[in-house]
Amino acid sequence: MKNKIITLTGNFRKEKFFDIINQIFEYFSNVKGYELLMTDEFLKDHSSKVLNNNINVNSFDICINKSDYIFSIGGDGTILSTIRKLSSRSVPVLGIHIGNLGFLAMSTEESLNKALDHIVANEYVIKDKVLLKTFKQSNPKEIYYSFNDVVIDHGNSGRVLKTIVSNHDEHINDYEGDGIIICTPTGSTAYSLSSGGPIVHSDLDVLTITPISSHSLSARPIVLSSDSNIKIKFSNSFIDASLTIDGQIRLNLNKDDTIIISKAKFYAKIIFMPYYSYIQTLKEKLHWSGNSR
Repeated sequence: MKNKIITLTGNFRKEKFFDIINQIFEYFSNVKGYELLMTDEFLKDHSSKVLNNNINVNSFDICINKSDYIFSIGGDGTILSTIRKLSSRSVPVLGIHIGNLGFLAMSTEESLNKALDHIVANEYVIKDKVLLKTFKQSNPKEIYYSFNDVVIDHGNSGRVLKTIVSNHDEHINDYEGDGIIICTPTGSTAYSLSSGGPIVHSDLDVLTITPISSHSLSARPIVLSSDSNIKIKFSNSFIDASLTIDGQIRLNLNKDDTIIISKAKFYAKIIFMPYYSYIQTLKEKLHWSGNSR
């Protein structure tokens, strides 16, 4: 039977990254049927780190093309970056959080062996999660994918940004404020939530538009079908604007730019452990109190 291949990647700058790498290799040294790879981003700055001698290191693309699973080690931002780098390559991702449990991770360092037990026993679920596809209408070949959100804000200007937003060429609203957020259900607990957007269960197949610091009390978040094709233009009063992908890639925009945002044709595949509860995670991260009665 062919070995299952696991690629380890993540934020090598975090203090415990290499400890977790070695812990995973030590675990699988006693398990047959698995081969482990590691991406090589760490080599430039951390080649002297003590690693298991059996670690096979290669580029991200070479590792991913061989892999059955990806273990993304770091914080939620690391998992976002890993998913974005995968693009259309649908390899299931397990998030391993360094520190406290994040919204996107299934394991911490303390619960790692438990999670690996479930992987080996095939006691997990792989769920498809919505990704956003974003491009400028003037350059449709330069595409950006995001797992959480796309933010259009006033850039370096302190002035109000007016965005003209439509869906399938049907006008929705002219938003005046600091900008707007278009997010996936997974991203609804990120920037959108802090801007007054709704919490949308991550299993749903929808998109949300949330205004940022709107100058109109009537401008409210709206939840749309994931089949939406959102078009964003700017008014004649445009001074400056920026587009940010998952809080990690930032692009300057011009007055004549038209931004197109829709659901990607492929999904991110995320590994969920049998003990995971979306509601329990919300309660822990948002400090909700009270017990069921």
